[in-house]
Amino acid sequence: MIKIYLLLIAGALAAAFGAGWSLQGSRWEADIAARDKQSSELRQTQQQSIIAQQAFTFQRVNQIAADAYQRSLSIKADSDEKQIIYRTTVKRDPVGRQCVPDAVSERLLDDAHRLRARVVHSVAPDANATGRGAVTAGCRLTYAQAVYWIEPLLAALEQANSQLDAIRTAQADSK
Repeated sequence: MIKIYLLLIAGALAAAFGAGWSLQGSRWEADIAARDKQSSELRQTQQQSIIAQQAFTFQRVNQIAADAYQRSLSIKADSDEKQIIYRTTVKRDPVGRQCVPDAVSERLLDDAHRLRARVVHSVAPDANATGRGAVTAGCRLTYAQAVYWIEPLLAALEQANSQLDAIRTAQADSK
């Protein structure tokens, strides 16, 4: 009888131990599931934050680009008006038909070729040599032509500076 009693106690202990182990396993699984859910929610929140930040940055860069484009259009319109005024004024002035000294016009041409070569890398090294040498007849550049160049060049510089300012603004906003 004692043996049966001991077997019953051992069976009860084994059943209790098994039930406890099973219950503990369920708790572990529930803890793991809760941690996985919390981790997933955290990742989702982080992704939403990144997406929102990228959307804001994209919208801001588009706004800056649109503003730079509007400034560029305004600069171009102002430049066109000034060019009309300058052309009208220079047409009437007899000095406008005089030649700019060859040394000055040669330097301007060299500078123009140098700037073009920096921007257009595919230009062959000998491409800048065309048009050089002794001037056979007439002028290479008149004072009127020089005046006509000034406003478009200033407008181009102003547009480039406006675009650079927009780039700096976008870079500052992204930090």
